[in-house]
Amino acid sequence: MIEASTPLMRQYQAIKKRYPHALLLFRVGDFYELFYEDAIVASRELQITLTSRSRDRGEAIPMCGVPFHAAENYIARLLRAGYKIAVCDQMEQPGPGKHLVRREVVRVITPGTATDLNVLEPKENNFLAAVARGSGGAPIGMAYLDLSTGEFCATEFADGGAEERLRDELQLLHPREILLPRQPGLFAQPGTARLDGATSSSPEGVETRLEEWIFRVAYGQRLLTEQFGVAGLEGFGLATHSQAICAAGALIHYLRETSAKADGESAPALAHLDTIRYYEQQDSLVLDPITVRNLELLSPLHAEETPRGSQAEASLFGAIDQTVTGMGARMLRAWILRPELARAEIDARLDAVSEVKSQTMLREEIRQNLRGIQDLERLASRATLGVATPRDMLALRQSLARIPLLRRYLANCAASRLARLHGELDELADLQQRLDQSIADDPPALASDPGVIRRGFNAELDSLRDLSQSSRQVIAAMEDRERKRSGIGSLKIRYNQVFGFYLEISKANLHLVPTDFERKQTLVNAERFTTPELKEYESKVLAADERISEIERRLFAEVRFYVAQQSPRLRRTAAAVAQLDALAAFAVLAATRNYARPEFTDGGELLILGGRHPVIEHLLEQQGERFVPNGLYLNGNSHQILLITGPNMGGKSTYLRQAALIVLLAQVGSFVPAQQARLPITDRIFTRIGAGDNLARGRSTFLVEMSEVAAILNLATPHSLVLLDEVGRGTATFDGLSIAWAVVEYLQSHTRARTLFATHYHELTELADLLSGVKNIHVSVEETPNEIVFLRRVEEGSANKSYGIEVARMAGLPPDVIARAREILRRHEQSERQLSEKLASTPPSGNGTGEQHALFTPIDREVLEALRAADLDHLRPIDALNLLAELKKQIS
Repeated sequence: MIEASTPLMRQYQAIKKRYPHALLLFRVGDFYELFYEDAIVASRELQITLTSRSRDRGEAIPMCGVPFHAAENYIARLLRAGYKIAVCDQMEQPGPGKHLVRREVVRVITPGTATDLNVLEPKENNFLAAVARGSGGAPIGMAYLDLSTGEFCATEFADGGAEERLRDELQLLHPREILLPRQPGLFAQPGTARLDGATSSSPEGVETRLEEWIFRVAYGQRLLTEQFGVAGLEGFGLATHSQAICAAGALIHYLRETSAKADGESAPALAHLDTIRYYEQQDSLVLDPITVRNLELLSPLHAEETPRGSQAEASLFGAIDQTVTGMGARMLRAWILRPELARAEIDARLDAVSEVKSQTMLREEIRQNLRGIQDLERLASRATLGVATPRDMLALRQSLARIPLLRRYLANCAASRLARLHGELDELADLQQRLDQSIADDPPALASDPGVIRRGFNAELDSLRDLSQSSRQVIAAMEDRERKRSGIGSLKIRYNQVFGFYLEISKANLHLVPTDFERKQTLVNAERFTTPELKEYESKVLAADERISEIERRLFAEVRFYVAQQSPRLRRTAAAVAQLDALAAFAVLAATRNYARPEFTDGGELLILGGRHPVIEHLLEQQGERFVPNGLYLNGNSHQILLITGPNMGGKSTYLRQAALIVLLAQVGSFVPAQQARLPITDRIFTRIGAGDNLARGRSTFLVEMSEVAAILNLATPHSLVLLDEVGRGTATFDGLSIAWAVVEYLQSHTRARTLFATHYHELTELADLLSGVKNIHVSVEETPNEIVFLRRVEEGSANKSYGIEVARMAGLPPDVIARAREILRRHEQSERQLSEKLASTPPSGNGTGEQHALFTPIDREVLEALRAADLDHLRPIDALNLLAELKKQIS
């Protein structure tokens, strides 16, 4: 950065040195200006004109700017691009004799600390995460929080696979920013450099590196006990988790460094972060990122191929989200990612859904009132952080007015969860009264603008407003008197910010000007004057306006501070509203889409009658089509593994996903798309449906597939649900078939998980005769002379043929190609029958002789033995011919 020579640029450089990792928005008049490298970056990201500021030495400084009143929109775009923003404001009004106004950074905003409602996604959390790692074999600690809502959690990952489980958790949370110690080896993959490299972009979020001492246990413990106002961390379950303490402490440190100033308020800026929850991954039904992606829980698997109008509804969250508040949508999203394991909690939710479903009027009244409630969580947090605007306070006031009616609706509900929510909904009558009395009905957007405080709240303010608002009448009367006294009919009293009040008289009337008029300014066609009376009144009016602004700012700060003090009550009420919204949304699903209440059993039996895929059914209904329902039966003994065969496009993958989504919805506490569902509590859902390269990690499609299968075989339990689709198809036919065969055997003999195994290897269907608990089912088709019809029905038994060539014909392959494919198929089917006989005769554990190749070729074993015994180095040509003739006889 070039050394500045002007006072303004010297001031800029001094402030920039304190915030080297942020884009500095430097307030100059009505604009936020950016200079040097910041200007180049902002110009590129915001697509605004890059100009320059000339210096007295003839050198140009890169420069760009955005209007002060529209800055939030530009800040939002920079945050989404992964940049930090330091907002530097003018701390005093410019005026005569002031050559350089005082400026200070009033807030630092990063992707993980944004709280502006225009920046945040209403239905998603904005998580800031931190990761800490001790030396040797110490666990990895992770903590995350949402500054906009106050949610604060921590956990640890120990033993084998800790790195992978940490990465899985971060992918599920999708934090906008991750704090890491400034050390190599921890998420050291390449990223996109930001400014001087302190921040970079990673798949899990924008990375920010901090000094290692910030992640020390003693420092973290001191920060957390100060933050929560406690002597120790035992009450939060953190005392024995040192690395979780390190990560959580780093978050508090970072927030204290970046928090907005609260306009002189005495409220602690992070007061809403008053508790932390320690959790373990296994506290809920575990869903790894692969399963979340394969089941399309939050977004469609191939979003780029999904029609634009239906992208939002092509995931489970999009298809079932009937919530009407941002708080409810975020809670629904969290429930989907962490389904319950506790039977009592699931039943409590289902009881509430059942009652709201059965009472149509109650359901509609609840939802109608919920629509009038804005984001209480985020409004409360903004007040605590000292950044809430007058319109935020108005939104809070209007939202709180809905709470008494909601409580009235829940007063007579029988379900225990609804009764509990009735008690947790705090009407906050004292806060409602304060907001009613203080905030105007139509306040300005900014607290610095006039009109924030309601008339009648402060007597002095009302008196000053009367003085200011009567100035027109006073000035008009004064103007009339001066016209009569001077005899100048065109005399006018006007006002501007530079000269204040003045009398303007044309040149033609200057000879009539009274002697007590004092000249202020000479114009081409007129002269401007003042009088002792006008100066006195001007002083009084300007003092009143300044005093009005001062009083309004003070009163608004006091109201905001009062709201911040009620933050714990507000957040409890917000949590109750969010849960009521999510449960009412489930009730709407149950009532409008014919969902049934699931039953839970302890015997391990999984029975679904008339099950449907919730997403596909919803999309088909919008197109006027009907989804074909199917049943499913699994248990831990006779029906542990279902082998599913049938043609491509027949619906095998849909059937697999459908089963998992019904299980997941049930444990979230929702009714399910089925005629009947009797289910066990499932501890984990695994999927292996489709695969792709992970070139960034140097892994091919088949390696990715095998890695996913390995995780399933190593981690699944008898209480898990496993979905496998086309295992082994990514390699050679015989290798793939052998792997698939062995995987089924292992699942049956070791893992014992309830499994749906879709395959095109028809040879696997013979396992139903060889292994107990393995059954065959297939998706049926109907053949006509000219085409095949996919019936989408699942029936017992295996498919008797593959229809891949028919599908290829339907796709338009040339007739010659189709004919040749059928000829080749007939030859391979003969070989496969021989292969199946050999596989079926081989025990699962293998014979240990190393003669594996006998399973992969139709060549006779005696022929192979003869070839092995031949001494090729000493074999004469005539002997070789005789050997070939003999071998030919054996295989003919």
